[in-house]
Amino acid sequence: MTHVRLGFALILLAMVPASAMAEEICSNVTEKKSVDAAKEVAIKAGYTDIAKMDEEDGCYEAKGTNADGSKFEVYIHPTTLEIVKVKKE
Repeated sequence: MTHVRLGFALILLAMVPASAMAEEICSNVTEKKSVDAAKEVAIKAGYTDIAKMDEEDGCYEAKGTNADGSKFEVYIHPTTLEIVKVKKE
């Protein structure tokens, strides 16, 4: 019976959209820092060619292209300015 519950839990977890997971990462927002401050964090981390800054699921999102032409999305917590997720293509 325990195996059935575990299997069911894993199926449910797999069904959770990625956006819901990002929202959980940036859900504890107390006081937002500026978008410019978040952009500086991304630049200092090496993501220098930022084409667009947005808010997505509570996080700041920096989108751009690396020197090799690959695309990236960097998610930054708006209160702590910590990079919480990076997606590369």
